[in-house]
Amino acid sequence: MKTEESNHYGQRVIDHFSVLPHRPYKEVKTLDEVAPALQVVRTLLKLGRFQEAAKAYVGELSLALLFNLEAHAEILSLLRPFFPSGWNKVPENLDSWSSSRLINDVAGALDNIGEHEAALAAYSANLIAVQEREDWENVSATLFNIAFCLGKQNRLAMSHRLIMLNHDLAVTIENKEILFMSLLSLFANQSRFGQWSEAASTWQKLDPMGRDWRRSAYRQGEAEYWFARNQFWQDRLQEEHLTAAEQLVRKDGNRNALRGIWGLRGEWRLEQQEWELASKSFHEALSMARERGLTNAFSETGLALAKLHLSQFHSPDEARHEAERLSALREPAHRFLAMLWREIGDLEQAKKHALAYYKWAWADGEPFVWRYDLDKATELLRELNAPIPDLPPYDPAKDEPFPWEADVRKAIEKLRAEKEAEKKG
Repeated sequence: MKTEESNHYGQRVIDHFSVLPHRPYKEVKTLDEVAPALQVVRTLLKLGRFQEAAKAYVGELSLALLFNLEAHAEILSLLRPFFPSGWNKVPENLDSWSSSRLINDVAGALDNIGEHEAALAAYSANLIAVQEREDWENVSATLFNIAFCLGKQNRLAMSHRLIMLNHDLAVTIENKEILFMSLLSLFANQSRFGQWSEAASTWQKLDPMGRDWRRSAYRQGEAEYWFARNQFWQDRLQEEHLTAAEQLVRKDGNRNALRGIWGLRGEWRLEQQEWELASKSFHEALSMARERGLTNAFSETGLALAKLHLSQFHSPDEARHEAERLSALREPAHRFLAMLWREIGDLEQAKKHALAYYKWAWADGEPFVWRYDLDKATELLRELNAPIPDLPPYDPAKDEPFPWEADVRKAIEKLRAEKEAEKKG
């Protein structure tokens, strides 16, 4: 087909799908509801109209795909034409804002399907680009995302270092939204590390700031979710904490956070030996993950443990086969597996997973540990009459800074000096 004819028919496709009625993207629950919009983006890409395609994608549509639908595979498939040289190359021939949003979405999708190193490379490429043009809002957002990605890899010390760097940036540029997000990430880390007084102080700063931020920066209910997790780790969790977070998350259509709440509720009910309620909660989280083709070893293993206590396996062999399957997953839920194998009666397997759980919870070593999990792992090992490992403390020399990190620090120092000069002048 000639180029002129292709453009003609392509435009007719774009015109047709662009005018179809649809519910607000913030409210969508299925991919079918965004299919016309996706067709517009694909057609523009086929016609080589990349800037228009980026404009059609970025915004409410991209947020719906990422948060409402967890459509990570679809995002990567849709955006592939923008990245002919690889995911870690910022798209060319687009305005800088669109390029940044596209590579950020790609990195987020990669991170959510478990491709953490690829995600880190994409985030780093974006950070270098936005730092060079002094786009501090996107520098902050990317620092936040990199820190979150590192946390998923259990690299807690590096994650915390970048969170503190982001906090320095937020304080320096005096942006309230960025400051709120930096405080929230700091609160999450302090809670992980069991720094309870510091976390309480941080919460007192961020909570009164409200929640009226852009959806691209903050999703409703996330602060309440982290507060609920903080309370759980201190054995203070109440159903009202989870309900408050769930209501906000549902209203905002954030599937990932909702799965997290169901998983936390299941873990809490297991602690209380409320097997039926734990089973229901884990089932909800697992169903949501499976709807999007995602693996959720934590909820799947928690569900198996609850089922065993409810005598819902038909035979001891069925329970053992399920434990073997769950043990072979890419990122096993070692704590629940240790408990599952113990109930089955295989103490050697229980000790193996309890030890793996302890090593995971140790992470980078004191103080960069998962405090709650480290305490639980210690309890498990003692109950199983297994020795507590003597692991090395945190060694800062092992955490080499990113190539771009020094430039960001210098930029913050420069900004701070400029502000001080303005005040004096």
